[in-house]
Amino acid sequence: MKQRNQTGWQTARSACGCAPRAATLRAAQSANMLRAAVLLVMAVLMVFTTDAPHAQQLPPAAPKASAAEAAGQIADFFGEVGDQIYEDCIFELSQEQIEIQQALIVAYIKAGASAAVARRLAVRQIHPPKLSAKCEQIRRLPKQPEESANLVPPVDEKPPIPAAPKPPAKIPAGPLISIANKKTLPQWDCAPGVDFVTIQLNGYARKLTGGEICNPYEDVVREVPFTAVKFRLGYTIRTGRLFVISSDPQVNGQTIAWAISGREMCRNNPDPDCLATRAVGPLPPGEYSFGANNAEQRITWGPKTKRNVAGIYLTKLWNRDKFTARQTAAILSRGNIAIHERLKGEMSEACLGLEAKGWAYIASLIKSGRAIGVNAYIDEPYPQVAENPPIVVASSFSLTSLFK
Repeated sequence: MKQRNQTGWQTARSACGCAPRAATLRAAQSANMLRAAVLLVMAVLMVFTTDAPHAQQLPPAAPKASAAEAAGQIADFFGEVGDQIYEDCIFELSQEQIEIQQALIVAYIKAGASAAVARRLAVRQIHPPKLSAKCEQIRRLPKQPEESANLVPPVDEKPPIPAAPKPPAKIPAGPLISIANKKTLPQWDCAPGVDFVTIQLNGYARKLTGGEICNPYEDVVREVPFTAVKFRLGYTIRTGRLFVISSDPQVNGQTIAWAISGREMCRNNPDPDCLATRAVGPLPPGEYSFGANNAEQRITWGPKTKRNVAGIYLTKLWNRDKFTARQTAAILSRGNIAIHERLKGEMSEACLGLEAKGWAYIASLIKSGRAIGVNAYIDEPYPQVAENPPIVVASSFSLTSLFK
């Protein structure tokens, strides 16, 4: 054993001078990580270049290129194809879908279904979108084994010095903000004759029929003429209509798609208390900008939502005369607002949640730079061209199916 250790130390000395053992271990770890990264790149390249003869290839490294240079090339490659890899790859249920699935099991059992039937029905109803063939290949790639023997033991670091506590923010005067007595707007309640079960989610009641919320929008898309090169997206909070705002009268006010904003009793409800309630109320009225100056970078991967999103930020609040000082302060403190796809059973936390085709088209307008911002209105600003919401009121779900 002694001779083996001496041989290993002599080999390390001859390879990299008089580096200590910790440096040798770090070098081995870096080599292992680099080797695993190269294998992953090769696998991803096989997936995404099978049908693309002209696809960009990772440039070959020089014969004596250092590990840092090779790692840099890998990082550059992933920076260029990362959006392509994550374009349609959602590998699991969102957190909200998991909670809905569990709540459905409880609701079905309360309605008289056996535990086995309740679980089977909830799993069949709440599921992630179907993956593309390429995403399935990525999902099934084998994981690289960890080589724990070469890991350097962690070094104890000094604990960070806690920052001095900030003084509590002064709460503006005025009546308290409460949505406890709010009711779901009639147009979002289940249609007469539709069977539903009621679940409890984060302390709020939600009616679901077949695992889906009552009265969702149809996946309607109206393409914007290419003559409209640059325009803003308009959104009507009360109806959910997404439309064009342009100086061109031929396209100004034209419907593009429909999106849900807000949840439970605050779904598309512009009540001031709803607008001031974080994570429940809809998108507040005002002007919004996108998160990145570069249009191609405005669509990003949202780890919380587990899908691609377009983040938007409030730059100017409208209708201030309708809000108390307390409501205004609460509205201005809201964040985490985005545009993204709405999965089955989900609603929205102030975001604009679109159906699959609607999101794909809106995302293309944002990424191409044609859509340059968002304006949100409480009421319809273009009633002369507005369409009625394409609400889906029918449902095939039947409570009697629970007992079969």
